[in-house]
Amino acid sequence: MPSTMRSAQAGVTLIELMVSMTILMLALAWGLPSFSLWLQSAQVRTAAESIQNGMHLARTEAVKRNAVVRFSLTDNTGRVAWTVGCVTATADCPAEIQTRLAAEGTPNARVGASVAAVASPAPANAYSAALTAGAALPAGVSFDGMGRVPAANVGTDITRVDVINAANTAARRLVVTINAFGLIRMCDPAVALSANPVGCS
Repeated sequence: MPSTMRSAQAGVTLIELMVSMTILMLALAWGLPSFSLWLQSAQVRTAAESIQNGMHLARTEAVKRNAVVRFSLTDNTGRVAWTVGCVTATADCPAEIQTRLAAEGTPNARVGASVAAVASPAPANAYSAALTAGAALPAGVSFDGMGRVPAANVGTDITRVDVINAANTAARRLVVTINAFGLIRMCDPAVALSANPVGCS
């Protein structure tokens, strides 16, 4: 009489499944705060890049049109909203070239500005204290046909914009600076410039 062979069946017991689920949940709970901080820091970077790009656009349009073009931060609460337009509107140089509304951007990013002269090179800890959201706003910076800040505007136009996250103070802060020659730079105040070119001072 032939013997019947039983095939071994591989499977997972309920206890093994519960242990695996517990380990997975612990790993997610451990990694979630880091992921949340990364997202908040990404919002700051997106906002800072938007401001930097708006300034570059204003400078490029000023050189292209050989006219004074202004980049303006327009929201006095510090939300990221800006406009680029010619200071003296003509048929060839409109008062509004491009606009970014606050509703288009990240909801937690906030900016503050300063018109104080920025030393070059900046002394150590020059950017250690963040500007308050909404500080000196609304405000802007103009560029002439040479791509520079007009001499008459030095001291009244913004030289520094800080971008922070209103929802998480631990999120990365970025700074955008503009000097009298029209050079625009984004930097990280938490990094030493001597150690890394992305640093501020």
